[in-house]
Amino acid sequence: MGKHPDADIYRCKSCTHAFSDIASMPKQEEYGADYFDDTHRRWFEHPNTQLFDRVAAYIPQGGSVLDVGCGRGDFLRHVHRMRPDAKLTGIDFAPNQHESIRFLQGDVITLDISQRFDVVVSLSVIEHVPDCVAFARRMVELTKQGGSMIVNTPNEASILYGMGRAGLSFGVSLAFNRLYSRHHLHHFTPTSLRRLLESSGLTVSKHLMHNAPVKAMDLPVRNAAADAVLRAGVWAVFAAGSITSKTYLQTIVCSA
Repeated sequence: MGKHPDADIYRCKSCTHAFSDIASMPKQEEYGADYFDDTHRRWFEHPNTQLFDRVAAYIPQGGSVLDVGCGRGDFLRHVHRMRPDAKLTGIDFAPNQHESIRFLQGDVITLDISQRFDVVVSLSVIEHVPDCVAFARRMVELTKQGGSMIVNTPNEASILYGMGRAGLSFGVSLAFNRLYSRHHLHHFTPTSLRRLLESSGLTVSKHLMHNAPVKAMDLPVRNAAADAVLRAGVWAVFAAGSITSKTYLQTIVCSA
């Protein structure tokens, strides 16, 4: 693939998956307070509640839910307001606290978690994990037999990503550098994400193609006018993606 200032990026010709070479990175992204409050402020100020509702529909009455990489717990807090019957657990490196939600702090792959859950969810997390195969297998381990596992991640086959690669070929690198930055280690196409989950022993029941809220997108500008122009452009690209099923995001629902 094209040259990126953060890392060397490769693609598997068989499964179409693109990934960053961690060894070539000068520094990996950290997930402290700045990650939530500054770097990706807009994303966390405008949570994707439409996606939250679609995911919550798979929670059985009184069912147990594990949100892997829950961040500040936006999804779990939303579900608690809508579905107080659900038994909610979240795990992340960041600390969390809520009187009705159980939060665990640590690495989901190494942390001892004896419980198995009706629904295991991971929203915009798998692209950050160095070993996505081990991550997927661990999520399967934590899902009850017959339960649901739901994984959300950007779609590298989207129009937005395609425009980023096309821009690079014409010497315009802003979008490419933003989309393929060290912020994400993996760049899944629908084919590669589906292959990963099926190889982990899951049965895919639904593959949703959708976008994020335009107002949630973190754009590399501070000027209000420039932000408005770029955001209008993102809206147009998202609209085209919806028409062609080449949306910015994808979510796969699996049966364990």
